Amino acid sequence: MAHLKMSEEEEINHDESIVNIDDDASLSTLETQEVENLKKKATYRIAFFISIPAFMGYACCFSLQKRLSYVFGLTEGVSGTRLSFIYGIGVSFVFFFNLIFRVLGHNIIFGFLHPRNRVIAAFFSLIIGMILLSVLSLQNTTQNVIWVFICYAFVGACGGSFGPNMLTVVNNLGDTRLYVVLAMPSGVACITIVSFVLMAIGIPFQAFYIVTAVLSVISMITYLFTIYPANKKFESSAPHQTKFDFKSFLNDLKEIKTWFPKIWKHAFVFLINMICISMFNPGCTLYAYQNRVTFRLLNVIVKHELFMFLYNLGGFIGDFFSRKVMNKKRIVSPILFFVLHLFGITINLSLIPEIAPFAAFMFMWANGGLYVQSTKLISELFKENYHLTATSTWLFIGDVGSTSGSNLIQPIRPYIDLLKSSMF
Repeated sequence: MAHLKMSEEEEINHDESIVNIDDDASLSTLETQEVENLKKKATYRIAFFISIPAFMGYACCFSLQKRLSYVFGLTEGVSGTRLSFIYGIGVSFVFFFNLIFRVLGHNIIFGFLHPRNRVIAAFFSLIIGMILLSVLSLQNTTQNVIWVFICYAFVGACGGSFGPNMLTVVNNLGDTRLYVVLAMPSGVACITIVSFVLMAIGIPFQAFYIVTAVLSVISMITYLFTIYPANKKFESSAPHQTKFDFKSFLNDLKEIKTWFPKIWKHAFVFLINMICISMFNPGCTLYAYQNRVTFRLLNVIVKHELFMFLYNLGGFIGDFFSRKVMNKKRIVSPILFFVLHLFGITINLSLIPEIAPFAAFMFMWANGGLYVQSTKLISELFKENYHLTATSTWLFIGDVGSTSGSNLIQPIRPYIDLLKSSMF
């Protein structure tokens, strides 16, 4: 009887252990399904509007640089002077600090913050930069050129921090990544297209610094009530999600041979891409055409602002729609985008205003397609590990290109003028 009783107890315990194992497996399956459901359902289209001011601020720096130069004592049509050289370096600080903050800045200076909090820090940096530019540009007296370095540094710090951290925060929120990517050309277009139309009818360029600062505050508040808590909820639900900090960044760097070879081709072409964009879109194009632009084939003379509107419109159409189209395509060789840049450079250097918008279209189709394909590749390759570091490194390499291209604008201007005088 005792032996029979013990056998019955062992059988009951065995059955209970099986039930516990089954319960654990079911719980794990339910957790996994819950995480997958969060990924599928949680697409935040509001990310498009949240992200726009970050790229408006960036565009203010490179598109309004000619108007801003008058505040610091530069003269229309004058190039090759010491002041223009210093101003050119100051303008490049938006790219330089973008470069610094892509990898080292946000991982060291903001290293104690979670990526979702680094997005907030980026907004604060942008707001400071825009407020300073608003105040300085409204002064009636000539300002010290050192302020260009300071203002553009704040905006560059935002650009370098916002992109990689925002893309990481939304990486597991459905298709939210696409709306962040689409906000980039849209935010830039608000300045490069809309502002030039409004300036043509008398709106002062200082207004766009002020508007960007106000919209940045609104976006930051909206972010805190939408994407911020959504990312926090996903992180608490994901079984293997860990906080990314400076130590995580160092570990990723130690394992660079594991992840960088998978993205190096896209990174290299992105470097060339950003050199071309900084130099020609708008870059030298701002200075190649004076206050009035003559369309010789059409025998029409238009204001510089209207010409830049047409040029930037071509760029926006190429950038925006290439992101939508290429996001649906399989990953293609980045060499395709390099070839498009060669066509764009050739058309741009022809200095024929009638076809200049097509050059902008070529430049920005290559830029948008390469951007969305690269972020898609990184998103597919690195779901849990390396995503932020890989994104930051890829963007950092691109910023090396944009910084180099920006610094070449002022030295190249005299040669553009020489080419123009020999052609016309």
